[in-house]
Amino acid sequence: MLGRCIRCGRPLEAGRSIGPLCLDCFLETRRLICIPSRLEFDYCKQCGSIRVSHTWIPGGEPGEAGAHYLESVVRNSKPCDPVVQGFHVASIEPLTRPSWRTVFRVTVEAELKGVDGVVTQSYLVEVYARPTLCPACKNARGGDYSVLLQLRGARPEELARRLESLFNSSDQVLGSIIAVVEYSNGVDIMLLDRGSASKIVRELRKWYRVRVRVTGEDVGVTSRGRLRRRTVMSVSLMSPRRRGGRIG
Repeated sequence: MLGRCIRCGRPLEAGRSIGPLCLDCFLETRRLICIPSRLEFDYCKQCGSIRVSHTWIPGGEPGEAGAHYLESVVRNSKPCDPVVQGFHVASIEPLTRPSWRTVFRVTVEAELKGVDGVVTQSYLVEVYARPTLCPACKNARGGDYSVLLQLRGARPEELARRLESLFNSSDQVLGSIIAVVEYSNGVDIMLLDRGSASKIVRELRKWYRVRVRVTGEDVGVTSRGRLRRRTVMSVSLMSPRRRGGRIG
């Protein structure tokens, strides 16, 4: 006599229960694999390669690259529960439009100690592609940029949400980004042109009161011996604007 599940009260069946729980209740209350809910990876906007550990490998378009990176992380994840004897990735599907930020559903099939057959469990993972240049493309382009856009006053994840529609709709802006450096209270964005920086600032004005200070810095000399300058746009983001009576 196996008794009844302490959670739902159904009779426990041999090969379909774990301890005092039926298999359904066990899967609803236990996480089998330690898969993170949010991931970030370096994505070369020039050639589409991604960095896995210390190696750059082909990735494809941002959504495809995100799936490749996510799969590599999941394959190297560890079980969260000792009853898991083995697992493999059954599927990875995007739930949002594939872009620099994509939400995926990851489904794994696992073998559990004392359970007949395999069981499945799904996880939602938010994957961010950090635009940058791989070493090969940096060497090809010199890793140079014309504008340093310093955004301060909001967390990186908040800024990602505010700028998502702009990045998804403007290839010019996304293609202009050389690299993004995150801080606790903002980000630095390295850009190829000032027009893209201005578009980002305009988008942020929809959500914040914005104060902009524009300066320049010397970054060397041209092949003809002329001094080269880089534009530095320091943007302070203050108290979010109210939209429809609510904070945006």
